[in-house]
Amino acid sequence: MNISSVIIKTNDLSKCKEELSKIDGAEVALSENNTIIVVIQAEDVNQEIEIFNKIEKTKHVISASMHYSYIEDELRDDLANMNNSVNEILNDNSTPINKMQYSGSVYAMMNKKKK
Repeated sequence: MNISSVIIKTNDLSKCKEELSKIDGAEVALSENNTIIVVIQAEDVNQEIEIFNKIEKTKHVISASMHYSYIEDELRDDLANMNNSVNEILNDNSTPINKMQYSGSVYAMMNKKKK
């Protein structure tokens, strides 16, 4: 399952929402001031693109841009690959804890440079 959000600019909010509601796989989530956010649910990338193309061609749509896309299959593959490498790192006891350094913040890096 793929889920995406699309931000749409329109010249007629109510008529555009009405037209968008006719597109299978597209749901109007929010609308205000000639801007509409639509959520797309599709089985795969091809269907997602097909729905997006229908949105772009919808009457009263000035512009449509995809701002978020979640692709379940790719995420599943990435997690499977990541779990193998993460497990190796988490189970590696060769570095003593007092030798490990955290550098996930600018503050920590700045303090390190001052010493």
